[in-house]
Amino acid sequence: MQLTMGEMGSTPPSTSTKPGAMGVIGLPMWLWVANPADNTVGPITRTAADGGLSVTATGTLDRITWTLTDRDSGIARATVTCRGANAAGTPYDGRNNASPSPTCGIPGNLNQHPGNFTLSATAYWTVEWRGGGQRGSINVPPQTNSTPVTIGELQVLLSR
Repeated sequence: MQLTMGEMGSTPPSTSTKPGAMGVIGLPMWLWVANPADNTVGPITRTAADGGLSVTATGTLDRITWTLTDRDSGIARATVTCRGANAAGTPYDGRNNASPSPTCGIPGNLNQHPGNFTLSATAYWTVEWRGGGQRGSINVPPQTNSTPVTIGELQVLLSR
């Protein structure tokens, strides 16, 4: 099945893919799986048969926990967990960066520190199986990805 934490999408975007990208403190961060596929957002079902016995397994993405960690101090500044149907998040549509994500994101009140951060995402999967008159579940080891992001403080200068 090759269950994994998919490619991470966020506002602001990763500085590894978009150098110079910067978010603004106080604004919400949208979070999502950028490459949705059966093995990154689920569900995924596979069947194997041998010697007259057939086993079917279905992998389901239970949740993704996102953590924003200050790269200098190592302090986690924000952690959110997105569950069930909302686990994969909603890609940012570019319309209003002050609006929170409808499914998964860090709210503006938790985005209060400027600096360089590591955004990590850990996917938690469960596999349910059945076959040969038996059934059970398998907890898959958590799958984690991380990427650098930068948050800055916006200053306003008024002039007459």
